[in-house]
Amino acid sequence: MAGFTLVEMLVVVAILVVGAAVSIPVFRGYTAEAHLVGAGQAFRSQFRKARSMAVRSNTYTAIRFESGPRGDVFAIYADGNGNGVRSAEIRRGIDRLVEGPFPLTGGAPSVRVGFLPAVPAVPPARGMLSGDPIRFGRARMLSFSPLGTATPGTFYLAGDGAQAAVRVTPGTARVRLMIWRGDPWRTR
Repeated sequence: MAGFTLVEMLVVVAILVVGAAVSIPVFRGYTAEAHLVGAGQAFRSQFRKARSMAVRSNTYTAIRFESGPRGDVFAIYADGNGNGVRSAEIRRGIDRLVEGPFPLTGGAPSVRVGFLPAVPAVPPARGMLSGDPIRFGRARMLSFSPLGTATPGTFYLAGDGAQAAVRVTPGTARVRLMIWRGDPWRTR
């Protein structure tokens, strides 16, 4: 009668345990990157939505990044008087709230607005990332015109071992999601 000996069974179990131990860190890395990409895609989608609203309604639309009582948030506003979305006019109720406020988490665990240490700047810029991770001008607003143009800038998210950048290009207002994970930045 053919069968397995106890030694053979222990060898198979040992091989399975070693294989699992080797694959767990790799799986965690992919999971962390998936959370970061998901959060980046959520913000990219909101940026594209605001641009679409501006073009469709023929009204300036903006995403404003704000500090709230429960943490940092963003909200979408529409111009109320034809001169663009302005912080003072939001406070006075001239430029109206369209959606939000939403938390700046992207809904993903272990993802935050910010930078990881020693991450290179997105080309063509040089140096390392530092400063404000929300870079859309002094008002911290991403503004879209009825023609579809936008305030250029970048919004940075940090995850476990990976960095994301949601970029809005000048002129065309193209919105791109870029990821860095110890290698050159790549577009997703």
